[in-house]
Amino acid sequence: MAIKLVECLDWAAPNRPGEMLRYAEKFKKDGVNLDAFWAYTSHANESKLAAIAKKPAKLKAALRAMGAAPNASQCFYTAGKDKSGALVDVLRGLREADINVECADALAAQGRYAFAFWVKEADVPSVKRLLKVR
Repeated sequence: MAIKLVECLDWAAPNRPGEMLRYAEKFKKDGVNLDAFWAYTSHANESKLAAIAKKPAKLKAALRAMGAAPNASQCFYTAGKDKSGALVDVLRGLREADINVECADALAAQGRYAFAFWVKEADVPSVKRLLKVR
């Protein structure tokens, strides 16, 4: 399993129908290729959108052109063939190293999975060594 340290961008958006679509259309127009894209409500009138792009600079440029103020964070990302227990070894290694997963997103569809997870910034170097991140 190849794990990468990647940049994740998140930004605030109005909590209304079609907002995610508005960004998706802009990304399509600008040729922004995403590995992950999700949204969630953070307050009654505000949503948070987040994305991991193959070329983060291209994503930042598209967001800024739309007036969004993206925040960057580092997360670990992997994708592969879906199978029972695909994430167990990674999660067990983190637990044995006493590293807490602060946030995680995993999804499987059509025989493939994707997994992104965040740890405290101070733990990033340890996770890189532990998981042999490239």
